[in-house]
Amino acid sequence: MTKPIKTIMIALLAVMFTSCTAIRDAVDSGKAVNLSALKIGMTKADVQTALNKKPDNIIAAKKYPETNTVVEVVQYTKWGDANAGIANAPQVWVPLERYWLYFINDKLDKWEIASPDRRPRI
Repeated sequence: MTKPIKTIMIALLAVMFTSCTAIRDAVDSGKAVNLSALKIGMTKADVQTALNKKPDNIIAAKKYPETNTVVEVVQYTKWGDANAGIANAPQVWVPLERYWLYFINDKLDKWEIASPDRRPRI
């Protein structure tokens, strides 16, 4: 195989792999957030499995050295089509509701609807 063809093949493979990841992430972010599947005491991995979705991001984290306690707040977002119900309108995905899930030492302690007016309390 000549060098230019090999370079082109490598570039095409790189584009394929990165686009598959982007598509998977887009599909994952569009999934619903079913809070009825949650139970206090679940691990972060259990929550991710129950919701069938990765968290959007970590909102806050803090370690209390005197008790060796780690508190983390992760965010999940429920997305929806802003143009739902409008005939022939393109889909425009917008966040409908955000949820903060609080984990203490990797165990779900509580969850709440995220507030744009304040930060999570940890």
